[in-house]
Amino acid sequence: MEIIRSNFKSNLHKVYQAIEEADFFAIDGEFSGISDGPSVTALTNGFDTPEERYQKLKKKERYIVISKVDEEERKRREQQKQAKEQEELNDAVGFSRVIHAIANSGKLVIGHNMLLDVMHTVHQFYCPLPADLNEFKEMTTCVFPRLLDTKLMASTQPFKDIINNTSLAELEKRLKETPFNPPKVESAEGFPSYDTASEQLHEAGYDAYITGLCFISMANYLGSFLSPPKSHVSARSKLIEPFFNKLFLMRVMDIPYLNLEGPDLQPKRDHVLHVTFPKEWKTSDLYQLFSAFGNIQISWIDDTSAFVSLSQPEQVPIAVNTSKYAESYRIQTYADYIGKRREKQVKRKWMEDSWKEVEPKRLNTQCASYGSQNHHYHANSLTATSTVGKRNLSPSRAEAGLEARVSGEISDTELEKTDPCAEPLSEGRKKAKKLKRMKKDLSPTGSISDSSAKLFEVPDTW
Repeated sequence: MEIIRSNFKSNLHKVYQAIEEADFFAIDGEFSGISDGPSVTALTNGFDTPEERYQKLKKKERYIVISKVDEEERKRREQQKQAKEQEELNDAVGFSRVIHAIANSGKLVIGHNMLLDVMHTVHQFYCPLPADLNEFKEMTTCVFPRLLDTKLMASTQPFKDIINNTSLAELEKRLKETPFNPPKVESAEGFPSYDTASEQLHEAGYDAYITGLCFISMANYLGSFLSPPKSHVSARSKLIEPFFNKLFLMRVMDIPYLNLEGPDLQPKRDHVLHVTFPKEWKTSDLYQLFSAFGNIQISWIDDTSAFVSLSQPEQVPIAVNTSKYAESYRIQTYADYIGKRREKQVKRKWMEDSWKEVEPKRLNTQCASYGSQNHHYHANSLTATSTVGKRNLSPSRAEAGLEARVSGEISDTELEKTDPCAEPLSEGRKKAKKLKRMKKDLSPTGSISDSSAKLFEVPDTW
């Protein structure tokens, strides 16, 4: 049946039952608002690092339309806005039950080029995306312990040599042909729109449906390499483990995926140059500048800079030397560019941390003042607030609270109450504790050995 807003609550039990019976889940967001602000293509660069790509996708600018209205019209619009927000909130809270049920099941979740889908799902139904990529990885694997991206799977051996186009529509067509054996699926009576012959592409439910079909076809193909061959490979098979928790990175030349379970690939990029030039320059000007170096690839960063990839690393020193006396442009190696940028980031972080130290020192001064007053009115007290750099022989209430919290005797909330001058726990620390609790709750169904299948591997170099 079709679950829509009007019948969602009354059929939620059927959704839970389907989640319980499913072998895996295929998702596709088609979230409204993804295209707001700059497009993904405009934001991204062919030599983005995984950290840069994450930050760019996380940062979505919004456009505000300003208009002049009278007071009555303003009130009407405000009421409409509040009603719409309440409706969206009710829908989000309701559907979040489904997302949480899928997460708690621990079952495999499949998508096609799914990084944005995962980011939006985590952001909309769990918590705002963290600033740090590693925190995002930890959070994502807590919510969805097992993810599989069919676009990455199709771009990897043994599929890479026999699948030329990995776009979802073309992939679905290719997997109906030899040597693949697509599953036979009959649409439920009264629901003909999901017949693959009708191609309801870019409708979220249909895209998720054919993503699931693509996964089944590719997983079953892996079974043909076994001895004896297997015609059906389940979502719990070791054969597909090498593809777990690696999300395809679109339009990155030498880092094909984001690794949710560890460090990302770090290609040398010793053939890449960073070039700065006047705003008036076009792509043709860059081709002209590097015409003596044969085939090149250009990845624009902004209006005045770009990465230029040479075919041979040996040509890099020559290219750099050509800009030594140039007035309108500058060329440096990728390593030099990254090194200078990191220096700036470290300096900026040092400045920010220096400013952050000012507030704790002010609070410590206030606490010391409070402690002296407290000692005056309560002469029999055994504790007093310690000053910076010194420690009382008797532990303060806050220190005792910290020791008790480390040993698990009191909660974070109780700790904050032990000292009126204590700073509240940071959101990051609270989030980390919540993630650890989630990890205990989100154990995948069924036992899966830690040993990884060696028949197929997602390579470290491409």
